[in-house]
Amino acid sequence: MNYIHKYTTCIIQYLYIYIMISSAGMALPAYIGNDNFIILTLLMGIYYVLKKKTLFHLQKQYLLFIGCLFFSMLLVIIGSTLSLGTALSVTSIPLIIYTTYKIDPRNYLQRFVKLIFYIALISIILFTIIRLFGFNSFSGIFPHLYTSFYREGQVYSYGGFLYRFVTLHSDRNCGPFGEPGQYQCVLAVALYFTLFRPLLFKEKERMLYMIVFFFALITTLSTSGYISLSILIFCFLLHSSKATNKRMKKIYIAMIIGTVFFMSTTELGSEFLNTVVFHKIYANGQLDFSLSSGGARTISISSVLSTIYHHPITLVGVGYDELRNMGVEGCAGFLFLLLAIGIMPFSILFGFCFYQVFKYNKGIWDIIVRILLVINMGLGQPHIINFALFTMMLYPYFIVNSFKKTRISHVRSC
Repeated sequence: MNYIHKYTTCIIQYLYIYIMISSAGMALPAYIGNDNFIILTLLMGIYYVLKKKTLFHLQKQYLLFIGCLFFSMLLVIIGSTLSLGTALSVTSIPLIIYTTYKIDPRNYLQRFVKLIFYIALISIILFTIIRLFGFNSFSGIFPHLYTSFYREGQVYSYGGFLYRFVTLHSDRNCGPFGEPGQYQCVLAVALYFTLFRPLLFKEKERMLYMIVFFFALITTLSTSGYISLSILIFCFLLHSSKATNKRMKKIYIAMIIGTVFFMSTTELGSEFLNTVVFHKIYANGQLDFSLSSGGARTISISSVLSTIYHHPITLVGVGYDELRNMGVEGCAGFLFLLLAIGIMPFSILFGFCFYQVFKYNKGIWDIIVRILLVINMGLGQPHIINFALFTMMLYPYFIVNSFKKTRISHVRSC
């Protein structure tokens, strides 16, 4: 019976993790309907909060935070165009993260990283095949996959449950997500845990994860992803930890040197650099940040700041629909969310999470790397309410407070 219980718990937690990952841009929310997906995650969260009577100390604190967050958004709803659906959507992510952790705290992060590892491995294999034989080499299975469309009715992508064939990004590895920027965030967080929480993994397992996440990030050809990778490299090499052995750092440095050599000496590497850097910021031999996605982010940041300057009342919170009606660009998700839900809910959400980062950490570089990854994602991508970022910020807080009163070491040291 004990084995059956453990096996069932394992399956349930993997299912919850998959659904949690799906919230970051996989096909499941679109397949069942975004509103239905929000309701599903809320019900899943509430069910395990009520069902499993454990983690009393942590749950009391954390549910108070979620309650304050939701109540603050209700106040905004009363006096603005913020919708209840947006408030529930924002609330559902921190709730499902806690619930998924609560199912089995001891194995949560290992399963979280392992599932992302398998997704990354599948994506590298399929992306390599596409690069060798062309995007249409899989055209035979496209009719049998879930299809998403542009607003004009053109096909945007096929699949999205384990891997997504995106027509617009056929030369980039999107994994199971709609765009490389969404995928890089998940990979960067998984790589962060692999590098900065070494005691959670066996050495060979950790090395394998590090290699796969590193090369999956490279193949996204995402500027935000390369910035995330640079942040991770810099902070990891400066991070001092007894568990961070010299051999692992040497391997990491060797991977970096090998990647730089590949990028600078091969035709494929040059193509990667052109896609990520030169096509985005250079035009006619001149530096121009108004091009491609880099331009969209610059315009978005300027648009939000201009809106705050000319319409400071928007800081109260006006909702996503009203912002779009005002012509405000949403590529800088951090600032866009600020105007959507208002400064009070925004301050509660990120004030609580950043406080936990500063309180529970492995040193100054652990703090810096997490803050910079959130800022990079927040200013470079529209989807700042991302399960991976909040898991990265909150996991150390979870494990320290899980069994504080009973003094039971229920989670492996990290």
